[in-house]
This record gives sequence, structure tokens and C-alpha cells, in this order.
Amino acid sequence: MTIDFALTPDGTWDVDGAGLAAAAAGAGFSAVGMLARHADAACARALADAGLRCHEVLALVVTGDEESTLRHTRRLAEAAAAVKAPWVLTTFTVPLDGTTAPLIRRCAEVLAEAGTGMAVEFSPLGAVTSISAALDVVEAAGAARAGVLIDSWHFFRGDGTWEQLERVPLDRIAYVQFDDAPPAVSDGAMKETMHRRVMPGDGTFELDRFASTLLERGWSGLVSVEVLNARLRELPVPEFSRLAFETTVRYWR
Repeated sequence: MTIDFALTPDGTWDVDGAGLAAAAAGAGFSAVGMLARHADAACARALADAGLRCHEVLALVVTGDEESTLRHTRRLAEAAAAVKAPWVLTTFTVPLDGTTAPLIRRCAEVLAEAGTGMAVEFSPLGAVTSISAALDVVEAAGAARAGVLIDSWHFFRGDGTWEQLERVPLDRIAYVQFDDAPPAVSDGAMKETMHRRVMPGDGTFELDRFASTLLERGWSGLVSVEVLNARLRELPVPEFSRLAFETTVRYWR
């Protein structure tokens, strides 16, 4: 089985697409995520020069405002097409129901027309909170146009269960985002997820079990490191990238 490794950027980094591509390639990653504002023709050239691909464009938020959501979807579709990203990371402030299902399906269609797919991210901070709920969204969007994004932070801190991880259809997984976290120090989940994630192995998550659950089922795919941490943001992006790669690969090889 083959696991590819990627870097998901921190949106607060003061680095452009070319700088991010160079840092990711220098660290050993084969792919890198891009913020929509960086995903353009110049970024595509920088990725090619670095020998990298872009695996995700960040990020679409599906809200109750249909017009705004579709407008945002079109911008993300254009960005993904520019860098040939197979996925657009997608979060949800509204749950899947009879009202939102047509909107979700339409967003997935717009993305598919641009050659990309909807990576459905479940999160305790949103309206889609578990692997099971994300699978329902994938079915509503159209399985050929969407996949589940499994983020380890959201799995361990949200409604994810080991049974769901053991049973999620492997062909429904878009990719994995990987990180760790120390014990929470507050009830502010947004602060915890945005500022207190740590490198794999530096926290309390059962990452060996998480990785082996997928590997032993025969999953092969892409693992993207996403560590959002106030202190680690002070590191130069190349140094951060090297540390992220080194602490992640041991779990998946």
C-alpha cells in the first residue's frame, strides 16, 4: 500500500504559493494544500517547478445563504481548476436536511464541472459532526463528486467513533488530515483547534491506533499534516514543514 504525504497550510502564515511549495518540497512532501487566494496560474507554475501537486484548495463553507454559498463555490472551483486540485475542503454551518440537500448537490456539481471534488470535513464545531454524518453528505452530493475528509483532531475531539473508522468505506475517503493535541485547557473548542494543536506524537491522541485502523484495512491514500498552533507559528515555514514531515511519516510506514 502507498501513502502520500502532504502539508495543509496555516492560513495565518505570511507566505505565498511559491514559498509554500518550496518549503513543502524541501521537507519531503509530495503535495501541498493551497488557500484559494494563492491558487492561480503562477502558483501552478511554482508547484510544477517544485515537483509537487496541490491536493486541496481551502476552503468552502456551506451556509444557509444559497446565493452566497454558490458564489463562493464558483470562486473555489476556479481556484481548484487553476492548480488542478482534486479536492476542495468543505465545511458546513448547516446540517444535511431536505432544505440543504439540493444546495449541497448543486455545490458538488459546480466543483465537478471544474474537475474537482467536495472533501466533506466533519467537525464538532460545525453542523456535520461525525464520519457517519459526513457519509450522508457524500451520498447527497453524489459519491462520484465527494469524499469524506477525516481530520484526526475532529475525530478525537468530536463525535467520531472507532466503529465508524473501522467501517467507513475506503473508497469514500478523500484524504486524511493528521495532527495531535494536548489535554484541553478550556471549553473553547475553537481556540483549542485553531491555536493548540501539536505535532504528531506530542499530544494525547491515539494516533498509532488511528493510523493502523486504516492501514490494516488496506487503505492507501494521502495524509496531510495540519498543525495549527500559536507557538509553532513563530517557526519559519521551511522549519515547520520539516518538523511536520518527520513527526508524521513514522505513523504511516
